[in-house]
Amino acid sequence: MKAVVQRVVSASVAVDGQTVSSIGRGLLVLVGIDRYDEPSNTTQIIRKILSARLFDDDQGSMWKKSVKDIDGEVLCVSQFTLLANFKGSKPDFHESMSTIPGKAYYTSFLDELKRTYTPSKIKDGQFGAMMQVSLTNDGPVTILLSSRSSTSSKSTTPIPSISGSRSATPAPGTGNGSSSSKRKTKTNSFKGQSHSESPGIMTSVQSSKDGLNSTVDVSSISSITGTVASVGLGVRELNVDMTGSNRSGDVNHGD
Repeated sequence: MKAVVQRVVSASVAVDGQTVSSIGRGLLVLVGIDRYDEPSNTTQIIRKILSARLFDDDQGSMWKKSVKDIDGEVLCVSQFTLLANFKGSKPDFHESMSTIPGKAYYTSFLDELKRTYTPSKIKDGQFGAMMQVSLTNDGPVTILLSSRSSTSSKSTTPIPSISGSRSATPAPGTGNGSSSSKRKTKTNSFKGQSHSESPGIMTSVQSSKDGLNSTVDVSSISSITGTVASVGLGVRELNVDMTGSNRSGDVNHGD
């Protein structure tokens, strides 16, 4: 849902020249309902409308009181054009909820708003009608609200990767068992085919210094191209046979 909230001294709605609703000091709220809205969106937008501190306190300090705090009125007007998208210069309204479910949703929105506040303080226009809206904006103060969070939901977890231009930091306990905590790593040429998310591939690695065998699980690596870091085992070349049935990797060591 989207809402345009205006702090007003007064506002009214007329249909066919006849005033159908009017309020004094309070909020004029234009309400847009999109086709993906659910009941939870109604609760979110109502909470924001009624809790927004858009009014001064008795001492004249700004942004201190909500419409509930001042015992103000709320005039709601359905406004599907808030969901407009433009194809060239012509507006498109397919993102708004269609008429029949939209009317039912808007009615439930008004009912919940009345339950949350005071029913006599909530006024309405006429859904689906051509309305003439008049208001005296106080400030002016106009706020845009949405029932959806603007925070991106995409995961920020980095994907493991191996690049020829980078060297891998050796993990503690790897290598030849030396007490030295630092080791220079070398990049190594990868002569096999590229690998992408093939599960269960294990590469046997043998240290060129002490002959110890270690196993590196590369199943979690999304892709291997170009060169591969030595992972601190003194390996100069890593050749992986991607065509064999055993999916095993062979390692060549330099002198």
